[in-house]
This record gives sequence, C-alpha cells and structure tokens, in this order.
Amino acid sequence: MIPAHLQFSHLKNIVSIEQVLAHRGLLQQMHVSPHTLVGPCPIHRGDNSGAFVVSRTKNLWHCFTACDAGGDVVELVHQLDHCSYSQVAYYLDSLANTSPTPQLTHPFSPILKPHSSSFKPFRHKVLLDVDVHFFLQKTIFPHTAHHFEAGLYRGRGFLQGCIGVRLHDSEGLPIGYAGRRLDPQDVQRFGKWKFPPRLPKRQLLYNFHRIKQQRPRTLVVVEDPWSVMRLHQIHVAAVALLGAHLSLEQRALLEDFPQLILMLDADDTGTNATWRIYRKMKIFTTVRITSLPQGKDPDNLTDEQLYQILNPFLH
Repeated sequence: MIPAHLQFSHLKNIVSIEQVLAHRGLLQQMHVSPHTLVGPCPIHRGDNSGAFVVSRTKNLWHCFTACDAGGDVVELVHQLDHCSYSQVAYYLDSLANTSPTPQLTHPFSPILKPHSSSFKPFRHKVLLDVDVHFFLQKTIFPHTAHHFEAGLYRGRGFLQGCIGVRLHDSEGLPIGYAGRRLDPQDVQRFGKWKFPPRLPKRQLLYNFHRIKQQRPRTLVVVEDPWSVMRLHQIHVAAVALLGAHLSLEQRALLEDFPQLILMLDADDTGTNATWRIYRKMKIFTTVRITSLPQGKDPDNLTDEQLYQILNPFLH
C-alpha cells in the first residue's frame, strides 16, 4: 500500500507548480499576473514567452506551442525529468518538506501599470449624437448609446466622420475614444476602426469596468462594442476584445469569471480566433462556444435569435 504522504492526491494539494519552477531556477523567466504565470516552456525549452501558462489558482499548466500538452504538477515533473511516476512522488514529497511556497516579487507590469508611458489619456467628454441611422440599423436604442457614451461626432478632429465610443481602463477611468468610420472608402482604405495613437489596446476589455462591479457568473466575450450594447439590452453581461485577438493582459482580466461564452463574429477571422481563445482559456475556467449563423455578427441578430443561442448557457 502506498504511504499517505506519497499519494498523488495528497502531493498535488501541498506542492505547487510554482515551487517546482522555483526549485529549478525557472520562476524568474515567468511573467506574473494575480492568477497566472506565463513564460517560455521548460519542457521543450522554446523561446516563446507566451507558450507556457500556469494557473496559480488551479495548479495546472499548459504549453500552447510545441508540446500542446498540459496537466497538474505530477505530470509537469514527469515531463521535465522523463522519470517514473514513483520517482515523481518521492521528488514532490522531498520538495514539500524543504521548499516553502515562493513569494513572487516581480509584478506583471501591464496589469499593474495600465497605461504605457507614451500614451496620453484623453479625459474630457465630447458631445455625441445618439439619434443616428447607424444605431437604428443595429437595433441599439438611444438610451443604450447614451449609457455607453457612444454616438456620431459632428465636429472636426480625430472623431470626424465617425461613431465615437468612449473607452475606459479596467478601473473605470476614461482614457479616450475609439472611432467607427462610416465612409465606405475610408473603411476600405484604413479599416473600420481608428484608435488613439499608442493606445494600450492589449490591456483593454471594452465594458470590463462596468462588468467587474456586477461580478456575473457567466460573461459573454464578443469582438466589438455594438455586440456588447445589444447584449446589454437583453440583460446579458458582455465585454469586447476590440478585435479578434486575446492578449495575455486580457486573459488575466477574464480568469476570475466562472464561465465564459465566446460569441465572436461568424466569419473566418472570428471562427479561427474563437478556437485559439478557447484553447488559451480552458485551463482557467469553463468556456462555451456559441454557433451563430454564417457571416453574422451578434449585433446583426434579433433579440429572439440572441436568446435562443445563449439560453442553453445561461440557465
């Protein structure tokens, strides 16, 4: 019979992946957020600084590149040392008796310092017109647009010819406006969106500052502010990536939500991004994927369609 102190169920509760990495001198390679460690993979020894992700709260790891594998602290040692599981048990038992949980002192600076030194936040509020055809097309009510501080800018300057949307950092401080271009020629030449110079977009989740106060159990992740507004109108909590890419900083903001629903646009970009994000987030929380009609965005659908798609995940 295996002694109690060598049973994996016991060892996994008392030895953290952080301890293993610290014992091997690998911890300083990792970027730290409140709930994750992220760095190059110590198993295949690559140099991709975002390949290896550890959930500090769940004591699980995953390599998203060459290994494409993951597991608990037992599997990590097994993979690192190519040893038997009995040898893993003796190593973890020895580590538990000699190595305390390390105190991490190097902060994950993008989360703790939300603005880069070169970016200058714009705190002033500008006048925006909410009674515009653009919102009518998307079934966004004027009071919703007003709540989200969005509307047509009728002056000159950065937002000229755009639907402006006010942006906030994760603490709720206003930092400026994004502009949705309306002129089809401008859209073709420059893309739909324009953002302030050097905006730290990787650190932003649109509407996060409102959502974090509500602490919903289930959070929907979409691409753009219009989808957030449409879901708000049917009382569903959502945040937007402001694109189709999930950064390490955005991932850290999402880790505490018990369930995420990915509802990205149903085009090739959105579909590919959905599966990339699913693989990145599934180690931290429950992740569900919606099925939208081909070629549709959430804000293109009726309220009834949105209810039908989301209802199985919300109850």
